[in-house]
Amino acid sequence: MKRLAFALFVLFVIIAPIFAGGAKEKSVDGGMEVITLKISHNMDFITIPEAVVGAAERLNAKYETEGKNIRIKFEKDYQTIDWTEYQNNIVFAHKVNDAPDFYAIADPASLIKAGLLLDITSFVKENQDVFTMAAFDGVTVDGKVYAYPPDLPTRVIYYSKEDLVKIGWTNYEIEALPSRVASGEFTLEDFIALCNEVVEKGGARYGLEHRPGRGPDFLDVMKALGCEYYTANGELVFDSEGLTRFFKFTYDNANITKITPNNLNQMGWSTINQHVGTGEAFAYYGPIFSVGYVASAVKLSNEKIAEKEAFILFPKSRYTNGPFTVAAPQYIGISADTKYPEICLDILAELSNDSSDLLALHGAKINSLLAVKDANKNEKVLANPIVGKVTYMSDYAITVPSVNGLNTFLGELFKQIVALELGETTPEKALADLKTQTALNIKNVIYK
Repeated sequence: MKRLAFALFVLFVIIAPIFAGGAKEKSVDGGMEVITLKISHNMDFITIPEAVVGAAERLNAKYETEGKNIRIKFEKDYQTIDWTEYQNNIVFAHKVNDAPDFYAIADPASLIKAGLLLDITSFVKENQDVFTMAAFDGVTVDGKVYAYPPDLPTRVIYYSKEDLVKIGWTNYEIEALPSRVASGEFTLEDFIALCNEVVEKGGARYGLEHRPGRGPDFLDVMKALGCEYYTANGELVFDSEGLTRFFKFTYDNANITKITPNNLNQMGWSTINQHVGTGEAFAYYGPIFSVGYVASAVKLSNEKIAEKEAFILFPKSRYTNGPFTVAAPQYIGISADTKYPEICLDILAELSNDSSDLLALHGAKINSLLAVKDANKNEKVLANPIVGKVTYMSDYAITVPSVNGLNTFLGELFKQIVALELGETTPEKALADLKTQTALNIKNVIYK
């Protein structure tokens, strides 16, 4: 019995501090009720959590003016670890009653399914005029919204202005291209023809390049070609007709017109970034914020690279209704277990309205648009040489929900892309092989 009692005592000593950490009790300081919230963030861009903290500081001043004896303080926990490990830690923290009030999100779907995120639907509806509402699509389930998008990083098509000068385009024609794409006048078919023309006339060595590894960028081209790959409920769609178009597009670019190097996927990021930065590649598709890596590869500032590169939406094609850009917000959530949901929502309201300049600071720093409309109008964003000229793109932004089995699908898709560009397979065989692997490895796929 003594041994058992001692063991229970030791267990209590170990576990008690863990549970105590989640209490976040109020305290009093000089007549003020002090509420301490915990904010957790992972990886780079700590401008996101700092914007939340800054908004809370301004909210404190408003509370004081309104006669509310409340002061908000934050306990910060900023990490740089693997995202899977980070999210597992968040799940564990909920289990031991020590979850952060605010935290970064890697996989919204699993957290929503587990009931760990606060439903913020009412807040979003009350402020819907403030936001680009498409930013919430990736965290909306059954009409309810569960996370907040502090930014709106978009994936687009880059093009070299210098290469167009080489083939005789005037500055007016070059600067007018983005608006022609946005209006639907200049189509995807027109743009691919231009990629070929630039190469044929000696403006660039290659007409169109892409990332050298698997990633969601390829899905954007698929979508531009009218390939459906998901439903609003996050079900994976296997669109045979659309995939065939994409595979033929991929094969032809590398083996027929040769505007894409057939060994591109054996190249490293540094080589591709140099191709884009020097104009050796006329066009490239990927996130706007990646232009920072391009600039570094050719040792140029943002200002100088902006003189060389410009950006367009994914153009309308004969298979689609209009141009678009795909946004991938870095969501932050409020714990469903927070003891202060009203305070947390007050902070988000402050950040989205009077303190949207804090989001603008984040966007200007990482070359990203923002989900809050006024932030895109802020002088910090407009002065940014990269994103200042593309704020209109927020009106064309779409976000993709968490799609069942998409990571597995992307891995198999990329294998076929590599084989197609090397000429080792055909569009027809690539489709058959991808369908086989999809059926073997992913459940609940919709085939069409």
